[in-house]
Amino acid sequence: MNWFAERRNVTAVGNGSLTPRVSEILEGNFQNSGGMLVRRINNVEFEVKDKVGSSYHVNLGEKACSCFSFQKLLIPCSHAIASAIKGKVRIESLVSDFYSLETLNSAYAGDIVPITTEIETREGITETEGEPVIIFPPSSRRPPGRPRKSRILSMGEIRVSKRC
Repeated sequence: MNWFAERRNVTAVGNGSLTPRVSEILEGNFQNSGGMLVRRINNVEFEVKDKVGSSYHVNLGEKACSCFSFQKLLIPCSHAIASAIKGKVRIESLVSDFYSLETLNSAYAGDIVPITTEIETREGITETEGEPVIIFPPSSRRPPGRPRKSRILSMGEIRVSKRC
């Protein structure tokens, strides 16, 4: 079984309309939203105070939060989830359509054909439209010291434990 077929089988399995990874992130954000104090400003805007006392402004109509995690990932942060619960809004409706199983399946529905505009020869020379181009190895040196065991996560990323 090739990689694309495996990918299609994984994405076809799911109990909701969202990908499994996004569902995990939503579940974690839902658990973090407990204990937050939410005050309604109007129908779509809320003020949320977390357990530490920090205040955040959430606009469910624009899908925005002052922590900027909601705008970056297009997945509701814990403040937005607390606001959605207070405003009786479905949390799944706040997630971008990019993360739906339908969008993921449509991305892998068609055939993926490799691009064949270049002809590689055994000498390491690539010919593009009749002009020979010599390809050299990258001019970078390995830095001194022991390499990192794990990479530094970007803002908004969540560390995932490895599954066996």
